[in-house]
Amino acid sequence: MATETKIARWKLVLGYGAFSLVALVLCLFLTFPYDTLRRRAVDAAADAGYALRIGSLRPGLRGLTATNVRISKVPNGMTPELHGMLASGTAMLPGPEELGEPLNVDSVAVRPSLLPLGVAFHVALLGGSISGNVGGLSDVQVAVKLSDLDASGGNLKGFSGVDMAGKLNGSLNLTLPKTRGQPDLSQANGQLALDTKGLLIQGGNVTVPVYGQPTPMDLPKIALGDLYARIKIEKGLGTVEALQAKSEDLEVQGSGTVKLGQRLDVSQPDMDFKLRAEPEFVKRLGILSAGLNILPTDKTDPKFRVAHLSGFFNRPTFGPARQQPQMR
Repeated sequence: MATETKIARWKLVLGYGAFSLVALVLCLFLTFPYDTLRRRAVDAAADAGYALRIGSLRPGLRGLTATNVRISKVPNGMTPELHGMLASGTAMLPGPEELGEPLNVDSVAVRPSLLPLGVAFHVALLGGSISGNVGGLSDVQVAVKLSDLDASGGNLKGFSGVDMAGKLNGSLNLTLPKTRGQPDLSQANGQLALDTKGLLIQGGNVTVPVYGQPTPMDLPKIALGDLYARIKIEKGLGTVEALQAKSEDLEVQGSGTVKLGQRLDVSQPDMDFKLRAEPEFVKRLGILSAGLNILPTDKTDPKFRVAHLSGFFNRPTFGPARQQPQMR
């Protein structure tokens, strides 16, 4: 007589549980409203004046994954017609003259996270990655890590107008208390750290504030070299603990504070800089060297000139350092 084999109860429970979980995940992936999510992402970008295009939106190893993502600042403003074309996902879209030069992103993946309870993300771009998570049951916790971003990739030159090279690493850790139910950046605590290697501006054009007035400027070749910065943030006030850059062209040292606003663009820098430029670099600046020469020399080290950054991030003012009152 054959011996009857009985499956242990725990194996049955584990097997049925695993089958139910796989079936649930499979049904979720098959029935997930990908087109609706795509339209909402396009709408959110359009509200901010950006054109967002997503090549593919499907499940992946890291979670829900969008690939071949392109985002650009619309130069002449977002029109209803252009918004409609982007939302419909039509292949017949205008060129960079109307959409702007795009920043190319290889992939964006998001998934639920348990610690903290929220969302984890991974963005592959510029030959490196940006990863982290956002969540929390009471205060909102934000953790972001930048790994080996290459400033010469992803059409960053076309998107930003600045031709750069070099590697960028960094991290941001913030805890944002809630005010009236919303995360409040102006009360945040945490730390920001940046570390670049061989950063080089090879040219391009930007608009910079000169005594509070936006001024277009062609950029010469500028070697910024290795830059390191660390800012500690307590109750919305960021204190610069370290800020320095050194290359064959420049040496820069920074100090001061940044008062965070409820939005980053209305945050208020109050920072002092010491700059030492090599003579050959000053010659290469041409007419731009006049802006450097008007800066006063540092009283403790005449090799350096001193400058001050104030205002708001969306309307900064960069000019000669404030005069310190004389002690009597």
